[in-house]
Amino acid sequence: MRCAIYVRVSTDKEEQKSSIGNQQDLFKDYVVKRGWDIYEFYVDVETGTTDNRAAYKRLISDAESRKFDCILAKELSRLARNGELSYIIKRLLDQFNIHLITLDGAIDTTTGDTSRFGLFAWLYEQESARTSIRIKSTFKTKAERGEFTGSNPPYGYLVDNKKLIVRGDSSVDAIKLIFQLYLQGKGHEAIAKELDNRGYPTPATLAEKLNRGLYWQGSSVKLILKNPHYVGDLVQGRSRVHSVTTKIRDEIPMEEWIIKKDAHESIITRDNFEAVQRLMESRRVVRPKCKKHLFTNLIFCSKCGTSLWYMGNRNGYICGRYRKHSIKACKSHSIKEEYLKKLILDEFREMAAASINKEQILKNMEATMLKNEHGNKQKIKNFEYEMDKLKSENVKLVKYLMDNKITDEDFQETSNSNRIRIKQIQQLADEQNATREQFHKQKDLINKLSVELERILSFNDLDEEILHRLIDKIEVKEKQEVIIHYRFTNPFIA
Repeated sequence: MRCAIYVRVSTDKEEQKSSIGNQQDLFKDYVVKRGWDIYEFYVDVETGTTDNRAAYKRLISDAESRKFDCILAKELSRLARNGELSYIIKRLLDQFNIHLITLDGAIDTTTGDTSRFGLFAWLYEQESARTSIRIKSTFKTKAERGEFTGSNPPYGYLVDNKKLIVRGDSSVDAIKLIFQLYLQGKGHEAIAKELDNRGYPTPATLAEKLNRGLYWQGSSVKLILKNPHYVGDLVQGRSRVHSVTTKIRDEIPMEEWIIKKDAHESIITRDNFEAVQRLMESRRVVRPKCKKHLFTNLIFCSKCGTSLWYMGNRNGYICGRYRKHSIKACKSHSIKEEYLKKLILDEFREMAAASINKEQILKNMEATMLKNEHGNKQKIKNFEYEMDKLKSENVKLVKYLMDNKITDEDFQETSNSNRIRIKQIQQLADEQNATREQFHKQKDLINKLSVELERILSFNDLDEEILHRLIDKIEVKEKQEVIIHYRFTNPFIA
């Protein structure tokens, strides 16, 4: 028989590495004695409570392709330490007629006896649960002794001999500035922007995380403002893993937190910290929805694809990414609302005047399309490159999470941000791809357009209904150059 040999250890410590070699020697001896063949060794250094293991996934894929006849493992727990994964494996073996033999003698499907499969699957899951309880108990004991048990220290601190100590760098100044600015009345996003302007490293940059971003986020500022570590209190046990088979974390009630007062040097005085907490609570009010302006949800930055924000003090719109992160992220791409209204109305008037010559309109539209086609192709290429990069980063994030190189919170924040951006890019790419096809499909709407334009121009003004019926979106470039994507034709540069 062609044998696929699966070897798994939980960590990459030296003693575990030697265990891999010992297991491989054991399997070689077993196979040689029976005159079988070794198809491949599949080796994972991962927990067995998840199916997110590279070698395990390859083993399953090769089994489905019938590349071998039998799977050898030291025991069932090497393959799976919970019932769900165990039964997935059993169904796979049954479906593709592949045998499983464990060297502990518990399972040997070549004999036709699979009755104890479920029993051992249940036993291994129970053992995983008991191990998890023991680990949690150990962490709780250490936390109660005032030892820091987290994977990453709070921003501004280092871990030395299981204790938090204040860093001797600019991160401490950044923390003090955050609390100072908040007490002066600035919000989270405004503080984040100020930190960027002053060049303070972000928490992810300081921790040398592989998924670090370029800019401070308001959410990071908020977490620092709420973190009691900065007054010298060690607060742990605020969340726990839901179960051994998932990475989902459950929040723990505040009364059950493990708090060790004055466990380390403080950065912020207790009076200032409590003043900030009171101020944050007072600001938690139900705010009315932002007033929608005429071009809300229609106007976007042509460079980064972000929505343009209406600024009352400018009577117009600027790039949302620029507004949040300043010139480091994008340019303002600003445009006055009245200027844009006039631009569109003038365009409608020109269309109405030219509507008597429909053939000329179509010819002009096609010329515009050809003019923009090269730019569209480059945009699509750029979109695809950024999307592939983000997808690759998300795959790496999962690996980093499994290797405990990043926390669950960092994983969720970065992967969610990446997914949102991927969705935005995909939408932008789809829109670019659709422009040429849209032109050929909607020539017949030109007749209807003439009537519609006459009705609109009789009012000599724009409203949301008119805009959303005729315009798909508006892109703003530098120097108030505008690209209007009509619903009835290709983009027209105004």
